[in-house]
Amino acid sequence: MCLLGRNRQFPTQMFSALAGFIDTAETIEEAVEREVLEEVSVPVDRVNYTLSGFWGGFRQNYSPELMIGCVAECDEVREPVCNEEIAEARWFSREEIREALTRAHLPPREGALNVPPSFAVAHKLLAKWAVRGES
Repeated sequence: MCLLGRNRQFPTQMFSALAGFIDTAETIEEAVEREVLEEVSVPVDRVNYTLSGFWGGFRQNYSPELMIGCVAECDEVREPVCNEEIAEARWFSREEIREALTRAHLPPREGALNVPPSFAVAHKLLAKWAVRGES
């Protein structure tokens, strides 16, 4: 299962990887664990770096940033409790993610999971996760 969140600025049914910033003197792994816990109250560990990519410099009022994509694991699938940044968070199956990835280049579909476009780090992260085994 894969935990995704919907930022309050996203359209309904548009879910993405959870994201945040690394604090001073914090490791990538610590930042992932802290951000997921802060945003959806789900403790994670076993954080693994997967990929990185550029983000933000092409949008007005956004500075260019380096996004670091990681996959983390948790010991149990527990109901997420969202903070003020996240409107909704849900667990999705590998099959749901795979199906959503095939439609990512199309306009969002009502009533279906929609994911970020192919240039986004979150899309690439989901694509890598979707082809892994069934764990």
